[in-house]
Amino acid sequence: MIPYLLVLLAVVVIAYLGRIANNRLLRGISLGTVGLILVGFAGLRDVSVGTDTGTYVRQFLRADVAASITRTTEVGYTFLTWSIRELTDSYAVLLTLIAVIVVGCYLATIRKTVQRYETAIFVFVCLGVYTFFFNGARQGIAAALCFAALPYLLERRVLPYLLIVGMATLFHHTALVALPLYYLISPRLDITRLFLVAGATLGLIVLLEAFVELATELVSDKYASYAQKGKGGGAVLASFLVSQGIGFFLLRNRIGNFKEEYALLFNIYLIGLVPVVAAVVTDVNPSGLLRFHLYFSPVSILLWPMIFRNVRGSSERAFFGFMFIVFMMSFFVMTTRTFSDLAPYKTNQDILRVEY
Repeated sequence: MIPYLLVLLAVVVIAYLGRIANNRLLRGISLGTVGLILVGFAGLRDVSVGTDTGTYVRQFLRADVAASITRTTEVGYTFLTWSIRELTDSYAVLLTLIAVIVVGCYLATIRKTVQRYETAIFVFVCLGVYTFFFNGARQGIAAALCFAALPYLLERRVLPYLLIVGMATLFHHTALVALPLYYLISPRLDITRLFLVAGATLGLIVLLEAFVELATELVSDKYASYAQKGKGGGAVLASFLVSQGIGFFLLRNRIGNFKEEYALLFNIYLIGLVPVVAAVVTDVNPSGLLRFHLYFSPVSILLWPMIFRNVRGSSERAFFGFMFIVFMMSFFVMTTRTFSDLAPYKTNQDILRVEY
């Protein structure tokens, strides 16, 4: 767990020092350094770090990877794998390139959207958005691309938004859920929206099997497992996301100049709670329906900096900041230590081995 904490500390401190330097060049250097640390940490990990890393590495090393492009509609990741395999058989290169895409999408959007980007980077790591692609590479890339499309959504530029989300579906079909967001979100932020989300959640719970059957017929057979009863799980994540959502709602009146932007982002967050609550209530496999939150909950990376910009008093800021850090760090440590085989962290020994 210590390597993760050291990386978290390093990137937050470097981002903070870069921001307060009040120099555009130094800010760029600091964010570039943050990106290098995050990419290097992910790309140089051992194959044992992340539940599905071994599966991705085995697929990468397959001799028929080129032929598999014609056997799937999620051609983005397969083509990426094939392109790298044509150049090298080192899986470190594959993991590093995946990290470049994911980390690049998040950092570019953070820099474009918020000013307190050290807070955004802190949330990016603690929320598990950063470490998710250690386990689910394809969906991690798709979610990162959808996050990169958010500025166009906020600017109400439909064409670039839909194009980027469409590109994300080439890596994972579940990115389709982000397509209607452009038409679903609203600058309104009131109790009515909460009732709409509650109604949508109830509807998904009741009609889950019908939705899954439709997705199975129209998209892929693999979605048939999303409605199957399993061991359940995801209660910790669901509790965290719901609690965070309550916090966002209660703090909505603190937002000043960013009120409309905050409302739009919070609407996205609320929509993401629908599959989260439905997955826990129906007790289905958390590796299916629950993962849909990846296209919605990362907006908290942008929401928290907006809130902190509007906390004025020094004593209030100190108390609020302390509670925020404890809340985020508790979730980060608990989930990293227990989920997805992320800990213990090991480096890729093959790249350190010298052959004579």
